[in-house]
Amino acid sequence: MSRMLWLFVVMTLGVFGIDGAVSVGMKGDKQIYVSQEVTIAVDLKTDAFSITEAKIDLQSTQDFIISAPQSAAFTQTIDMNGSDWQMVRYEYKLYPLHSGKISIDPFKVNFKASMGYGQPVKDFTLNADMIELNVSVPQGVAKESFLLVTPHYTLQTRFNPKPELLKVGDAFELNITQEARSVPDILLRPIRFAKNEHLKIYTQEPTLTTKESGADMAASRIDSFTFVAKKEGNLTLPSQELLWWNPTTQTLHTEKIPEIHLTILPAPIEQSSTSPSIEEDGKSRVWLWTLFMLVMLILLYKAFPAVSRWINTHKLAYQESEEGRFKKLLESTKSDDPRELYQAFYHWLDMTDPKLSREGFKGIGKFYPPISDPLLELEEVLANPKELFESKKLVNELEKLRKVLLSKKQTKQNSLPKTINPDYDTNV
Repeated sequence: MSRMLWLFVVMTLGVFGIDGAVSVGMKGDKQIYVSQEVTIAVDLKTDAFSITEAKIDLQSTQDFIISAPQSAAFTQTIDMNGSDWQMVRYEYKLYPLHSGKISIDPFKVNFKASMGYGQPVKDFTLNADMIELNVSVPQGVAKESFLLVTPHYTLQTRFNPKPELLKVGDAFELNITQEARSVPDILLRPIRFAKNEHLKIYTQEPTLTTKESGADMAASRIDSFTFVAKKEGNLTLPSQELLWWNPTTQTLHTEKIPEIHLTILPAPIEQSSTSPSIEEDGKSRVWLWTLFMLVMLILLYKAFPAVSRWINTHKLAYQESEEGRFKKLLESTKSDDPRELYQAFYHWLDMTDPKLSREGFKGIGKFYPPISDPLLELEEVLANPKELFESKKLVNELEKLRKVLLSKKQTKQNSLPKTINPDYDTNV
């Protein structure tokens, strides 16, 4: 008995004797420009044998965009005060969104440290120190301007068909492709065209792509437009300039979307050689109306199966949407079978917040404490179905939990392009 107690004391002292630390800094000592890629190194350290389950709360803000690494950059042994410490480095890519002083506020770092396989593990929760960056713009560029900084940038313009002489009702497409390196796609500038009395402009959803190959990053953006001539006349769509800075050659470049010169002619008017009599015109209209009704009846008869499939498809899509699943969850609270409520709850939560869904009732209660008691009562009813379950309290808390989760999802999807370009159109 005394040996077991002594072993327990030794193992406990070993765990509490483990030390841990975190340091953060910018790699390199170079001039930082707006939108330029900056590497932030976060080093986790311990005098134990290993570091696992690292969680680093470094996120994007209105001042910069953060790209998190998929894994640690490297692990090595370092000397600290004459002792060997294990260090794990994570390298984050940061992109400043404006010039001036930018601060990375202290952020939390969590990790586990162990003396080896089978040994007790110690949890660490540490705060990284604040970092300040001095961000500037190249000479000749206004300080409040956003400038793309990249070692490589291309701009391509393609028409389909090429517009020359148009008639009212004619249309053509315009695709503008931007490609750059060492920046994420969200930093590429949106393209816009002002309203015009001679043209109807239809803007398609842009195509954004970012591909990573090792330490290199390639981004592209395709803006597509359809122009329809609606009024005759001569017009010119003005050229647009896009500036970018090459940090390697220290050169400011200007790319241009060319001017578009158009001549729009009126639509041709078809004239009949003879004018039908009023009686003939009336008979023609009755005949055409009868033919039209007959064609419509045939089309409706043939289209009925397709319409039914369309209705069923959209009904199924609604049932599988977040709103449809939550409606099903509320209906299941009226069921006498608690298993139906349990299945509907996780069916909804898997779509709304998959990560929270995997935490179980206990994890969900930690995230949203007011729902802990109703979930505990549901768990007891699941274990003993004969007990009665009062669902009113659970319904109230489910509706509040849904608002919290939807608000959380909306916050993550906050549109950064508005920060980059104040005139950004969310419909682009």
